[in-house]
Parts: sequence; C-alpha cells; structure tokens
Amino acid sequence: MSLQRQPNKKSKYKQTKKNYAQSEHYIHLTIDERKSVVKELATVVGRWGFARLFAECIDKIHFNSSKQTADEQAFEQLVSRYEAFLRATSNPDHKKLGIMIHDNNQTVAKRHTDLMKSFHRKGTLWTAVNNIIETPLFVDSSLTSMIQIADLCSYALRRYCENGETELFDLIYKRADKKDGVVVGVRHFTDLSCTCKICSNHRKPIVGELFNGGTSSISESNSAD
Repeated sequence: MSLQRQPNKKSKYKQTKKNYAQSEHYIHLTIDERKSVVKELATVVGRWGFARLFAECIDKIHFNSSKQTADEQAFEQLVSRYEAFLRATSNPDHKKLGIMIHDNNQTVAKRHTDLMKSFHRKGTLWTAVNNIIETPLFVDSSLTSMIQIADLCSYALRRYCENGETELFDLIYKRADKKDGVVVGVRHFTDLSCTCKICSNHRKPIVGELFNGGTSSISESNSAD
C-alpha cells in the first residue's frame, strides 16, 4: 500500500515526498554509488592541508539551556575558535581577516546576525573579536559548493558522535584545528567521562614526573572551556 493511501499518513507522505525531492538529481545513482561519492569527497577534504575544521558537537542531554540555547553556544564557540585561529596565524606585518558564511535559514539569520553584532561590540565569553569582519553572509547551500562541503563535515561528525560511525569521520577529522598537539577546533560537549576521539584529543596533556625519574602523560578535562 502506498503512503498516500494509508490512513492518517498524509503528513508522513508529504515529508517523505519532500525528502526524496532533494535527491532527484542523484536518482540515477545506486545507494552504493552515492556512498562512494560521499566517501571520495571526504577523502579529498581530508587532504586539504590548507583547510581547518571548527565544530561544536553538543549532546543536549548534558546541556543546560537556562543561560543560552545550544545553537547560541555552538555559534559563540565557533566564532571564538575562528577568531583565535586568525589571530594566531597573523603576524605584525600581516593581520589575517576572515568572514563567516552560513547556509541561508530565515529562522537563524537574524538571531546570528544580532549575536555577531554583539560579539563585535563586547566580544564573546572567551575573546574580543577583531579579526572576523562583518556579520555572517547567508547563502543558498544548493548553489554554494563549500557550504555543501561544510554539511558533509557536519554529517560525518554527527554520525560519529551519535552512532560511533568512523568511516567518514576519520577522513575529515584530521583537518580539525590543533594547537601544540591538542585539537582545539572541534569539541564534543557531553559528559566528562566521554572517551571518544574528540574528547580524548581535546584534553590538555600534562607532563608529570614519576617516582622513577621518568615522565608520564596524564590528562586534564577541557570540556568546560
């Protein structure tokens, strides 16, 4: 029985039709061929030595929304890390400037524009904002290939955090921004006991002396920064 003929399935049929409409251009490819294309793209992104990945992956079960929404925290974190990257890679003779480009979403556009204006005036919780210019540019992702690449990275991160899938994650995660060997560009906001690759690589190593005079590397949680 088709979806439209099932009782009380009208809304489900409409949503399914809408979802499949987005894959219209790829209908000639099999599922395996589509997966192969996505994996090939992730492989290419992983080889972009010039690229840096910034992301905030929030487990809402462990998120306290009394002060700000998950969306607001994620945006503030991305702005802070991107600003820190631009500042760190600048020099006295050349100040690096950057701009943020966002998938066009009318619900989000005004809120993020207002937030960015506030960050320019007062800074984020973590840093002043002097190297990111303007408010985010909002573009149609269907017409902008780099936004589609960002969507691919988000998909890989989400599948890893929620389902533990590593095939795409391992390919793109190598582009996460690092400082002194610590991954600072990508954070998994979750329970402090999490031992996933993101949490393990986001913790600051501390070198301590052992009783035999040697050294050992231990970890200090960095989930709250």
